[in-house]
Amino acid sequence: MNKINFETISKAMQIFDTDTIDIFRNIETINSDGTTGNEKLEEPIYKDIPCHISFITKDNPNPEAIDSQPIITMLKINCDLSVDLQKGDYIVARKLANDGTVLETYSGIIGFPQVSQSRKAVLMEMRSDV
Repeated sequence: MNKINFETISKAMQIFDTDTIDIFRNIETINSDGTTGNEKLEEPIYKDIPCHISFITKDNPNPEAIDSQPIITMLKINCDLSVDLQKGDYIVARKLANDGTVLETYSGIIGFPQVSQSRKAVLMEMRSDV
């Protein structure tokens, strides 16, 4: 039985990684009263990680709320399997032009990573009410 070499596919897919992300992670802290809490690190734990950003936008009309019609935009961030992404990470994602200039910056908290044999993907929701 022939098996597919997903490592070769993963390397080939890296040509699409023309965008970058920074990854921030919360660390568990102990408060003065002995309880535990979470604190977001000021500096990213990983910076300028190559990725590919794509978009899924849903117009979410609500006939009962005339004054608020939310638009939900999902960023899908695809990257190499080696990238350490965890649910709850705060991401700063930059969509880059061919010359490397930043076209747009997006930020938010990601969900669980979706892992395939060749790539890792996460979704980040951004919502705006219009």
